[in-house]
Amino acid sequence: MDARSSLATGVEQVGHLAIRQPAIIYFLQRELWSRDGDAFAAGLALAHRVVDELATMAGGSLPRLSHHSLAAAIDEVRRGGCERQTVRWIRDQIDELEVVLTRTEEDAVATVIAGVLWAAARAQLPETRVAVAAS
Repeated sequence: MDARSSLATGVEQVGHLAIRQPAIIYFLQRELWSRDGDAFAAGLALAHRVVDELATMAGGSLPRLSHHSLAAAIDEVRRGGCERQTVRWIRDQIDELEVVLTRTEEDAVATVIAGVLWAAARAQLPETRVAVAAS
């Protein structure tokens, strides 16, 4: 894949995420934006990956997440509600990205993506206690 087709694919992915899940874009911007934009870019890439994989597993599209559901999810994650296995998976995903993040940026991205996972799981399974988070 050359640089142009890679860029086009990235733009399409972000566009798709912005259309389907605008609250996630706002959430990422609010939580991860910095002057260099690296954490935000990492968050966009991982959020797209998470939303795409969850939609595939669900056999359709993910319900649209709200600002409220994302805020509640990140609060739960920040209170220690994220399983170690989930954190490891997120950190492995961060390591695969072609972006250099500081430790603080990595922590922020991991927390935000855990919040996206939590909110998405709650949206898909609203009647059950979500096990995406704890430890």
